[in-house]
Amino acid sequence: MLKCIPSEDHLARMYHELSLIGAACEGERRPWAYRLHGKEELFCLAADMSRHDPRLFSILVRFLLEKWSTLQAQKIRLLYSAMSAPQTIAVMAEFLLRSGVIEDEVRYFLEYLQRGLRPVPVQFYFHHLYVPGGNLMQRAVDESLNEYKRWGFIAREAPVIDDASRRTIGTHDAVTRKNILGKLIKDRKRITLSDYLGAVGNKISRQQALLDIKSTPGIKLVGNGRGAYWKFAT
Repeated sequence: MLKCIPSEDHLARMYHELSLIGAACEGERRPWAYRLHGKEELFCLAADMSRHDPRLFSILVRFLLEKWSTLQAQKIRLLYSAMSAPQTIAVMAEFLLRSGVIEDEVRYFLEYLQRGLRPVPVQFYFHHLYVPGGNLMQRAVDESLNEYKRWGFIAREAPVIDDASRRTIGTHDAVTRKNILGKLIKDRKRITLSDYLGAVGNKISRQQALLDIKSTPGIKLVGNGRGAYWKFAT
């Protein structure tokens, strides 16, 4: 389905085509080599393209949340064999299934999209996004979100589902939170509870954040009240 690495023209055209079916984006009608039949084929092509553009990935997750009822799940599944990686759609569904913001009918639809798919061999979700061996590549490994990891991918880019609030969705497992916390303390020498909550995108409770910090070997609390902070004992 995806013929080549998408160019700026291809992505601009994709945004344009998605906007015509209700996606929250704008683009331009630039030339490309695709002749598509129906919104399901457009969605599947966009899913393949999303591995080259985190913004497109975010647009598609939000489109699934808001416009799922305009798509026919069976038609999407029939196109899986033509896709480079239909697991991209499974990842998008995973973000919504774990978000706690969906109703039962949406859940059934998303679960059907995932049925029968298996995780890919471990690999980065986004192509050509990180410099090999660079800091951002290492952060993607250390801070990968559960939703990507469930399907064999590595990435830390959380999709935005509300433009006004810039609200993102995505979760971290205990190992990933430990990596984030360790790096935070190493970089800052001392941290507050708010520092840690911000580092994990405020996606865990204050109680869980406290448990994570207190279970870190060698860390101690200094002070109390608003001025309290944690640092490694010396």
